[in-house]
Amino acid sequence: MIARGREFVRARWEQWSRRPVGALLRVFAGRVFHGGDSSDGSMQVGLVTILIVLALPGTLVSLLLFEKYGSLVRWMRGELSFDPFTATIPDEYFFIVLSMAVTGAAALWRWDALFLDRRDYSNIVPLPISLRRIFLGNLTAIFLLAGVLTIDVNAGSFVLFPVAVTGGQNSLGVFLRFGFGHALTVVLASAWSFFVVFAIAGLLLTLLPYSMFRRISLYARFLMALVFLALLASGFAVPTYLAQLTQFDQRAVLALPPVWFVGICETLWGNGANPFYADMAHTAWVALAGTLLVAAVSYILSFRRSFVRVPEVAAIGPVPRMQLRLLPAKLVQRVLLRDPPQRACFQFITRTLLRNEAHLQIAAAFAAMGLVLSTQALIAALQPRPHTALRGLALLRTPSEDGLSIPFVLAFFVIMGIRLAFEVPSDLRANWVFAMWIDPANLPTRAVARKILLTFSLAPLVPLCLVSAWLLWGAETALLHTALFAACVCTLIELVLVRFRKIPFTCTYPPFQSNSALTFVACFFGFVFFTIYLPEMELWTLGDAWRVALWAPPLAAALIGVQQYRKQMLDMDKHLIFEETAATDF
Repeated sequence: MIARGREFVRARWEQWSRRPVGALLRVFAGRVFHGGDSSDGSMQVGLVTILIVLALPGTLVSLLLFEKYGSLVRWMRGELSFDPFTATIPDEYFFIVLSMAVTGAAALWRWDALFLDRRDYSNIVPLPISLRRIFLGNLTAIFLLAGVLTIDVNAGSFVLFPVAVTGGQNSLGVFLRFGFGHALTVVLASAWSFFVVFAIAGLLLTLLPYSMFRRISLYARFLMALVFLALLASGFAVPTYLAQLTQFDQRAVLALPPVWFVGICETLWGNGANPFYADMAHTAWVALAGTLLVAAVSYILSFRRSFVRVPEVAAIGPVPRMQLRLLPAKLVQRVLLRDPPQRACFQFITRTLLRNEAHLQIAAAFAAMGLVLSTQALIAALQPRPHTALRGLALLRTPSEDGLSIPFVLAFFVIMGIRLAFEVPSDLRANWVFAMWIDPANLPTRAVARKILLTFSLAPLVPLCLVSAWLLWGAETALLHTALFAACVCTLIELVLVRFRKIPFTCTYPPFQSNSALTFVACFFGFVFFTIYLPEMELWTLGDAWRVALWAPPLAAALIGVQQYRKQMLDMDKHLIFEETAATDF
């Protein structure tokens, strides 16, 4: 019986998918989820892998909460009475923020797939299909993407979080009410986050000429990524206010969208009589309805205004060419790049990084994370400290761990973002130019990559670090701080390029290996050590200028260790490659 049902459903699906509407939906869904066929023939990341990665944050956080809400732990804390609908407000806020940030980031990642482009016009419009069907097919695919992202991001917390909280209640009714309120709230928050991105993209495409839209598209995504990361960062601070009803009158907290959805959750949990929760729930429903309306209207207008005029608009890159002139290219070529192959590789890497949208997205995402975390460090540096009467900006007049960590945070994310972008190929059909011209045994690709990382990290950050530290802490402290910062950055660059032997953007994707998880863990601990422990050590060093000599042995040992490791590598592991067949050299 079940087999017959499956065969019937499969036959009906095959029949429907061959009709114009079904075929269009399949095409647009594949475009939205996969981005179309890869032009370089390289293997793309599978959809299943992406969905698993998106579901991991909520699942891991839910598992960590089992210890917090366990009945034994509550008994040891002396919490004899436990109300899950009020005690979990901070964690519910964090889940709302997490769902918004992850769904918003995924929507920004598929920004270009939300609206039809030149390729769609060339392939679909000549077919005997009406524009109305094309419009409905793509709109259905967009809603399908929104639904899949919304369910996937929150799938782990749908069951695990209610089980962790109400597992000791011995009441099925409490579990169902808690689980339903949590599930509906995070789903609505994720949907709102997705359609905010969709609405902003539609408004920009409707109000601006297509050429201008292409030019500011990357900047708009960068700003929205900053907003989502800031909301995610608020998940560690705002819950302290939500735990105290006396803090609800603060306008900065009330203006946060996640707080609005906390009102929906509490209303579903039976606390709708509270005027604060009622107001927040009303605001959330209005915001959700308004976002859906704006997204729908902007998509209709942008479709009528932009898609039918695609042939009239020339193809434009995401970054204007004039921005490349801001780089000190001639000075770098004369001083650091006297070898023609190195000069050619440097220009190719720089132009690709600044003009290719995929690489710009990676670098911009890491830069946004660095800006958010450095802003958090600045806010922490302005907080009152024990045993001091200083307040506000006067606190910056004395060095602190948070203040010293700002350039370290920015440099770490800039370096790691560009280093990750190096692994993404641009167009492998053109790498034959380098393969035929360059001797694989003689080109120092690591030196070129090192100069790229130094150009985008130390070149802008060292002057800013020196000037700001000079104005705040004086000449001696500024020189010591900048020197230590530059030495640590140079050491970090050598470590991330320890096995690098390719021209960036010209090699195939590195295959997934069993040690990829270890690489991620190493990067995480490297971030903690580089941005937390090094500033602490530097603060101790600034207490006595002679202590700076203690930095020389560990930094020298790290550089000598990298050099000795490279010398012991096999000759075959030192040659330039254009196809990745082993574990990633990250």
